[in-house]
Amino acid sequence: MSLDIVPRITCVEHPGAVRDVDRAILTLGGKDALLKTINSTGQTPIELTLSPEDRFSHPIVSRSTTSGHSIVLKVKVKKSLLAQHDGNLRRTLAAHCNSYTASPCAVVNCFVRFRELADYQYNTLNSPFVSKIRSSLYSGDLDAISHMAFPDSQPRATDFDMPPPPRFSRITVPFDYSYRQNPAVHAVTDDSGTTRLVNKSIVQRLFSKVVRWTDAAVPDESYATKNLPVAKATAANPRLLEIIDLLRTKFEERPIWTRRALEEEALDEELRRMWASHVKFALPYVAFTWKSGPWRATYTKYGIDPRKDKAYAKYQTEYFRISPRDEMEPKKPVRSVPLKDEEDLEDRKPTNVPTHIFDGIHLPAGRSFQLCDITDPVLADLVQHGGLRDELDEKDGWYKATAMSKIRRIIRLKLMALWNGQGIKQMDVAKILEEASDDEAVAAAAAAAEQSAASDEEDDRERTKQEKRGDSNEKAVLHAVSAVSQDGGQKLRELLGILQQDEGEGGLFAFAAVAVTQMLTCSGHTFVDGDEYEIFDEDDDDHEVDDDGDEG
Repeated sequence: MSLDIVPRITCVEHPGAVRDVDRAILTLGGKDALLKTINSTGQTPIELTLSPEDRFSHPIVSRSTTSGHSIVLKVKVKKSLLAQHDGNLRRTLAAHCNSYTASPCAVVNCFVRFRELADYQYNTLNSPFVSKIRSSLYSGDLDAISHMAFPDSQPRATDFDMPPPPRFSRITVPFDYSYRQNPAVHAVTDDSGTTRLVNKSIVQRLFSKVVRWTDAAVPDESYATKNLPVAKATAANPRLLEIIDLLRTKFEERPIWTRRALEEEALDEELRRMWASHVKFALPYVAFTWKSGPWRATYTKYGIDPRKDKAYAKYQTEYFRISPRDEMEPKKPVRSVPLKDEEDLEDRKPTNVPTHIFDGIHLPAGRSFQLCDITDPVLADLVQHGGLRDELDEKDGWYKATAMSKIRRIIRLKLMALWNGQGIKQMDVAKILEEASDDEAVAAAAAAAEQSAASDEEDDRERTKQEKRGDSNEKAVLHAVSAVSQDGGQKLRELLGILQQDEGEGGLFAFAAVAVTQMLTCSGHTFVDGDEYEIFDEDDDDHEVDDDGDEG
């Protein structure tokens, strides 16, 4: 049979187990709603209401698709055969594959499906409030609507009754969890033949003990016994006990190590490659690590507190960064000495310098150094004779501030020169070394303070003399002014003579001139040609006076 003559239909997939077709159609809104959806080829959605009698039941909205086509087959099989398998068509067809006929009766070109989540449902059939609305408003009876009344009292929490909200949940589409087997989980069979699942992506726990500068005490040797699992060889780390014994021996020789120093001096080449998988899991059984302070990023033997003994000053660490603009491949050649010293350098230059050593000649691979691992002669002398302080400092440790400043600046100077392939200017190193030490800086500051105090005392004495001299001159001026009215011309000349003796004090000179002028004006004194004087302050001598007396 050709499919061209087969009718096209719309398929509505009801999410429930349909036993009553009429009831199923009622839950879909009735025949009119179905016809409207079919005529629009699924463009008009259908609302599925699981409780069609309840107007407050929240519906599920359909979604339509026209992608793909299905054929509806009409299968004919004897009822007796179907009864043998309890009405199960699939089992009947499988058991009697030659006892049935099938023919196409329709082609589905539109599917109406319900894929949204059903909202929370609230049953209102026993609600008195909703019953009043149902019997009045929904009935369409005008008399019932006019007689509808609600209680005036406020409902209590125990008998709260009202219609449900339009929707409880805002989620309409189920989340796609994409459940699948974890690709990192593998089935492993042990020696006994038991198969179990093992997640190979789980990071093995590291029991490192981290100590901060502000912690009052450091863990002692009993910490590993009390807080860490019993050390034993495992399939992942079969050499654990061997590595722990090796590390204990090395930490007896040197109580504080950086990772690079430990790799270079304590481990063989095989264990260096096994640091991430073996060695770092053995370290917590032997040592703890510092998170801050002068020994930060070092491993320290349990029970050793370098904050309490100056002997551990040489194990302090210094970390250096290169400016981002210089973070590129180092330039060549990486010479750090003048050309005249190259012949001597060839005799003492090491052929294989460890990465944790700073010798001032080769560019190191790391940027963190312990002071005891600095072999540069100038820096090593500063480390040995730089001077220690009595009280520990969080930034400089046991060393004095000027000593640590010199060490840091010289290392940075040489690192930058090695990085950029330049020769180190010994004059720059000498300038740093010539800077005053802590004691010299304190003595210089004390001398400067003493000199400043002496200068202030001398200024006070000079100021007192000037004040006394000003008082005597002021008395003479006032005495002369009082006599101006008796003998104006002669007394005025004496007054001006007194003022000229002290004309360096501009404030007193100007004050006296104003006082004389006011007194002469009040006494009606008139100047004659021989009494004309120009009185002005030397501080204002840049103001010119015109012939007519106006300022220019």
